[in-house]
Formats: sequence, C-alpha cells, structure tokens
Amino acid sequence: MKRIILTVVAIAAFVFTITADNVANKTVSVTGKARIITPITLANTGSQALDFGVIARGTTDATILVAASAAPGTNVASGDAVILSSAPQTAAKFTVGGESGKTYAITIPSTTQTIISGANTLNITNFSCSNGTVGTIGTNDIFYVGGTLSVPAAAVAASYTGTFNVTVNYN
Repeated sequence: MKRIILTVVAIAAFVFTITADNVANKTVSVTGKARIITPITLANTGSQALDFGVIARGTTDATILVAASAAPGTNVASGDAVILSSAPQTAAKFTVGGESGKTYAITIPSTTQTIISGANTLNITNFSCSNGTVGTIGTNDIFYVGGTLSVPAAAVAASYTGTFNVTVNYN
C-alpha cells in the first residue's frame, strides 16, 4: 500500500509539474529578416550644368530665369539684359539609379548660391526641379534643376562659375 501511495504521489507530482504554467516568463521564437537593395546613385548627366548662357548686361538690374526642363528657352524675367542665342541656356540634368520601384526624395538648394569670377560674384536663387521633390526609380529617373540668376547693371564682364549640391535619398 505504501508503494502504491508513493507511486500515485510521484505520478501526481510529475503531472502537476508538466501542466503548471510558468506565469513569470515566456519564450517565443522570432524570425530575423533583412533585404539588401541596390544603392541609390545620382549623376550629373553628360555634365550638363545649370547654364544661364552668354548675357549682355543692361543698364538696369536683371534677373535671368532658366526653367527646370529639357528645353528651358531664353527668359529675361526682368531688366534689359540680353541673352545671346549663340550660347543656349540649359537646366542642370541629373539621372537617378537604384532599386526599381523605390521612391526617392530630391533636395535642391533652398538658399542663395553664389557663382564667382575672381572677387566678383553673382547670385542664383529660386532653384526648381522638374520632378518636384520626389521621384520613383524606373519611372522618372531623369530630372532637371533650374534657377534664377541676378545680374546687376554694374556686373563685371567675366565668366562666372560655382557649384551647388543636389541630393537624392531613398524614402
């Protein structure tokens, strides 16, 4: 009888420990994942710069506009400067590459940028982008950046150059 009681107690203790729920901690297995995509790239296509052309300054301050498009045309927004047709204006041209179907953000200058010739400067403002602020790789991989150049009546005759940054980032 003692043996039967001990056996029953041992079985009951075993069953109780199997069915007892530990409320103090739980363990769950989780899957780790990663997807590597193609890095985003940006190129100044054909080294096509934002070129305001050859300008004959006038007797009043002028603003020269280059639209953010493949064919911006000639546009003196104000003043009496003249753009010579022998040197057409161009918007800066860019090509984006990366993972097809991924969207990207475009950042262009929001502040005045300066181009220089020696100690002389001209200012570029009002930058614009043909794609706005976003694009999708595989849909609109090419975009243009334009802007407005201020040409004072007292601008020194010279060739002016400078740089500005354009950035793309995956969204």
